[in-house]
Amino acid sequence: MDKVLLEQYILDSKKIAIIVEKNLFLDGKIERLFLPNNRPHINEYRKSKEIRESYQKFMKENLLSEYPFEINSIYKKILKLDENPLVQGIINLNIDGILKKNNAKNVIDLEGNINWLYCSNCGSESSMESFVLNQDEIICKNCNDNSLKVNIPFNGQEPSQWDFKDSWMLMNSCDCLIILTADFISPITFSFIDMVTKKHNKVIFSGNLIDFRQGNTPAFFSDSHFISSIDDFLDIILELINNRYS
Repeated sequence: MDKVLLEQYILDSKKIAIIVEKNLFLDGKIERLFLPNNRPHINEYRKSKEIRESYQKFMKENLLSEYPFEINSIYKKILKLDENPLVQGIINLNIDGILKKNNAKNVIDLEGNINWLYCSNCGSESSMESFVLNQDEIICKNCNDNSLKVNIPFNGQEPSQWDFKDSWMLMNSCDCLIILTADFISPITFSFIDMVTKKHNKVIFSGNLIDFRQGNTPAFFSDSHFISSIDDFLDIILELINNRYS
């Protein structure tokens, strides 16, 4: 895909959706830290104070060297896209929570957000950052209990059905899907691609060498892949979109 075709795709679009693939922050360090096999089972976490204390200690100790998260150039550009009326919504598959923390309005953190904890008893929310930086015991102030759980799905627990519903609605309403990926496309993204292409709408891939081992290479891939770094790609997209509203 050359820049002329990319420009035509953007000019022809009225409703753009964006998927931010995994591993775009700290080269995927946060995603690796919270891989499913590192997460407890939700039933055991709820029943056992010892398991809660152990996992909470794991989180605090491993996040201490990274907090507070500093927003990178890619996220800064994504936040600018979030403000543009042409962009209907952004599905974020990263769990660092930086976009929401920086006041993104139309972002769906589909796989969770480690910046927030919620209480399994009373439902109140707490910031992860304060616990990590102070290495305080993770206690719900309302319940005075260590019933707080980080806002990502544990084993035996489904992701938010509301977020899935919002994501499906976004895919059904957009006429152009932009996928920001360095080198990887996850299974859920393949399902979203399928939804969009069945309606004969456009898909644009960023990135250099993309690994398709999680699914088949789309037949239209060569006509939809703009080969560049994500930073450079976002600069081009921002210029094209902003020119439509200048």
